[in-house]
Amino acid sequence: MQTRSRRAWLWAVLLAAAALRLAGIRWGLPHAYNADEPHLVNLAVSFGGGSLRPYAFKYPTLWPYILFVAYGFYFVLLRLTGAIHGVADFIGLYGWNPTGFYLIGRLLAAASSLAAVAVMTRAGRRLGESVPWAAALLAVSPRLVESAHSLKPDSFMFLWVCAATFFALKILESGRRADLWRCGACLGLAMSSQFTALPACALLPLAWALSRRRAPARQLLEGVGLSAACFLAGSPYVLLDFHRFWFWVSMRDPAELAAMGPWSRLEVLRQVATNAWGFAGLGSLAGAAVLAGAGRLLARDRRLAALLLIPLALYVAVLSLNPDGGWPRYLFGAFPCLALLASEGLSLAPSGRALLTALIAATAVLPGLWKSASDDAVMRRPDTRAAAQDWIERNVPAGAVILADEPHAGPRLTVERSELLELADNARRSGSPRWRLFDGMAKTHPGGGYRILLLQRSARDLGTFHPKQVQLSQADQLVLDVGSGLEAARKARVDYVITSSYGATPEHSPELAPFFDALYREGRLAASFSPRPGATAGPTLRVFQLARSR
Repeated sequence: MQTRSRRAWLWAVLLAAAALRLAGIRWGLPHAYNADEPHLVNLAVSFGGGSLRPYAFKYPTLWPYILFVAYGFYFVLLRLTGAIHGVADFIGLYGWNPTGFYLIGRLLAAASSLAAVAVMTRAGRRLGESVPWAAALLAVSPRLVESAHSLKPDSFMFLWVCAATFFALKILESGRRADLWRCGACLGLAMSSQFTALPACALLPLAWALSRRRAPARQLLEGVGLSAACFLAGSPYVLLDFHRFWFWVSMRDPAELAAMGPWSRLEVLRQVATNAWGFAGLGSLAGAAVLAGAGRLLARDRRLAALLLIPLALYVAVLSLNPDGGWPRYLFGAFPCLALLASEGLSLAPSGRALLTALIAATAVLPGLWKSASDDAVMRRPDTRAAAQDWIERNVPAGAVILADEPHAGPRLTVERSELLELADNARRSGSPRWRLFDGMAKTHPGGGYRILLLQRSARDLGTFHPKQVQLSQADQLVLDVGSGLEAARKARVDYVITSSYGATPEHSPELAPFFDALYREGRLAASFSPRPGATAGPTLRVFQLARSR
């Protein structure tokens, strides 16, 4: 009966995890979900130019390589079905209708996240779970569900950390050589997916040192060596192009960071602690269960307690020293340890009592389930960016000059061919591989379009402590500095300005306050698009028409 009950729980958890990760996965398309999705697709597509050398090391390269392989199959499929006739058509498809490219990446991320939940069912079984609490908490975690809707590498990294945690538990019990190898390989692949997996790498030496049947030290070194080999296999240009790699990972110039203003380590620590407490959803019993589980393990099995608590402590320490450490996704590598500790705490309740188990499930799982399902419902609604795009294409004449915010924050508009040729020429001269994209889009241009300028945003305004990354990103676009006010837009002969609640606002971008003050005072509000509760989603967009100076 216990086996049958556990099997039913497992299927319920996996089905819920799959449903939450797939519902709304097309949200916003062909508009981007966030600012990093286009970067990753651009990187993956750039490998089609004949070199696997990345032009940027914002992320390790294992995930972009996997996307590149997936896009290769996509190209073959489209070619066989006659949907495209060659590489130029494929580039044009990506430039003008990238929905398939984004959807492929999102589905891979969702599959990775679902596989991670499945792995955690096995990890929980090693702790003697009668109910798969660890997997259930991760299945409904709003942060993990949100991440699974994006083609960023966090879900893929999370899968490998979950697998490494499972093998670390096996090492703790048996110290087998094969498990040392497997744990090391998984950690190397996790690091090659996302640099935020670094603190989780403590799992391998910890599991070896705490093992009840400690293997010889040379076997630990074999596992460490395999970890390094897997990392370099997924990101070989860390060594082959170390100069560029170091340029990207050491971008935090002290002088530039000082100009951005002070930051509070105490505040970042508070954010990290809040992320850990609410890993399964705010309001969930899971946060308290982590503390109860830690106390129970310290009294019952200190080896296991150390294996789960030390990596968690490392994550908290490392992230609290980082001004960007409060982002919830940076803590994903600690989620398996948090889930297993919470499972231990939830298992304090007497087994065999269905009503009590249902009550615990309601308090621990339902808050995250409710939030994730609510977010999915929003993602399935029509997007304001699509409505704004439709209005602009019907009401704004081709050739107009439009000033917009970051591409993901507003409507997706057709760029006129002359601007694409200008961008291609600029990118070619600067050495950016994006010139191929701009050139391909120019060759397959559908006609018409607008001259689009982007608001110049500072790193401080964008909320990032990587000023050089912002500069490099803006170098491939036509940006306009309007910090002095509206006159800069008039000099650039801007006809329309599109503002977005997902982008710069007077409240969040005080350095652009003179521009917004003049825009609201002198511009004519031509159209406005706001999300309606229960009906539409997306940012609040406003289109202002400017009268040109005589």
